[in-house]
Formats: sequence, structure tokens, C-alpha cells
Amino acid sequence: MDIDRFGQRMIALLPQMLRGFARRESNYLSRGKITLPQLGALEYLSARRESPMNELARHLGVTRPAATGLADRLIAQGLVSRQGDRSDRRVVRINLTPKGRRVLDNIWNQKRRMLQEVFGQLSPAARTQYLATLERVVEILSGEKKP
Repeated sequence: MDIDRFGQRMIALLPQMLRGFARRESNYLSRGKITLPQLGALEYLSARRESPMNELARHLGVTRPAATGLADRLIAQGLVSRQGDRSDRRVVRINLTPKGRRVLDNIWNQKRRMLQEVFGQLSPAARTQYLATLERVVEILSGEKKP
């Protein structure tokens, strides 16, 4: 298949695939209660337990005011909490709450089950090939060179 035809097929198929995946889930992300950047913040906090606001902003690639707004929306839902630093009043720390942990776990558990359901219908060889292709695409997008 030539690259033009491939591009046309990908443009048509990717939105259909994403909608199909989304229809199989019912969680905070798929219902629009949190955004992808907010999910990224929850994942970051999950890996670190807490983070100063400026580090969260840097990780997300946004300004500190934008990170503060994102955190405020997560705080309003009870998914994260904010604490001041006892030694430096200028430092604000963000923590994942138990509810935030449950929401994050629910999202990833649903995604895992959905992927197993869908890709379980493909042969092991097809899954291996699909995964190798996706890994190579990620390498290209990240600028990494394959050895």
C-alpha cells in the first residue's frame, strides 16, 4: 500500500478505533469528568505520592498557573489535595487522595480488561506484530533511534 492510501486509511480508522474503545469503558476519563492532562497529573502523583506544584507543571509541560488551575479542578473532585510546605510558605505540594487512587486504578483496570477483550480476538502472532509496530511508531515519535 502506498503512503498516501495508508494515510487516508489511518485518518479514517483511528477515530473509529478510539470511539470504539471509549464505548467499552465507563470511568472518570471516558465520561469526561477528567481530561487527559488531568489523568497525566494523577499518574505523575501516583508514582511520586506528592509533588511541588512547580515540578508538576514542569512534568506536564504547562505554566505554574495552568497547573494550579488543573489541580484546583482535581481538588474540587476530591482526587488530589493541596498542602503548604512547613519550611517554605511559597512551596505548595499536591498529593493524590485515596479517592484519586481508586479513580486511577479503575481507569487502568477498565482499559486493561477492554484491551484483553478486543485483542484477545486476534491471534498471538497478530498481537505480537501489532505491538511491535506500535512500539516502533512510539520510537519514531519520541526521536529515539532503533539499534
